[in-house]
Amino acid sequence: MSRLICIYPEDKTTDFLMPIYEQLETLSNFVGYRFDTNDYSKTKNLYNVLKQLDNDYIIFFLGHGASNKLYGSVDKDGNKLTLFEKTNIKDIKNTSFVGIACRSKDFAYNRLLNYIGFGDIISDYSEVLEERNFGDPDYMEWASEEDIINFQNEFVGSIVDAIKLSECANLNSLYSMLRLIFNKRIASLLVNRSLQNYRQIADMLFDINNELSYYTTT
Repeated sequence: MSRLICIYPEDKTTDFLMPIYEQLETLSNFVGYRFDTNDYSKTKNLYNVLKQLDNDYIIFFLGHGASNKLYGSVDKDGNKLTLFEKTNIKDIKNTSFVGIACRSKDFAYNRLLNYIGFGDIISDYSEVLEERNFGDPDYMEWASEEDIINFQNEFVGSIVDAIKLSECANLNSLYSMLRLIFNKRIASLLVNRSLQNYRQIADMLFDINNELSYYTTT
């Protein structure tokens, strides 16, 4: 069984991902790094640990991302700190990587050898409001803050179930279980109709599942 490391920078906007971290903690081969990345000594220690890893490890990253970087915590001015980019990604290149972050599949593409990555993820209602205010005023016009919270719960619950059932034995088993659980959650939303705007939330999960990317060289 693979050994697991989870990197989960402290950031209140990603607190909703905590059930994923807690599920990973139940696995005996798990080590977690949950801290404020403004603390240079802790961040430096993390980088040093990553330099020692071999290809037996699966690294989970929980947080914010972009196509060219993964973010750490927010600094005193409210700016997201960069935790990983092309200059320091080589230390995890030979591990297996699971990026539970926006555009993590783009970040991993052509940079990492074995990975599971996601596309766009709406992680906070403020993102919807920002797009409405500065982009498309009709963006997700159906969605309220409660709807985004419901989506978060369905998204996180799917990943928690996939971790629980696959036990993260390897990257392939986790990916297969993610695809299966997302499809089950979508079907359940459409059949049970227990949530307001269940169809739109199911569509969001469908997009998540459709953009989910898996690549391995092994």
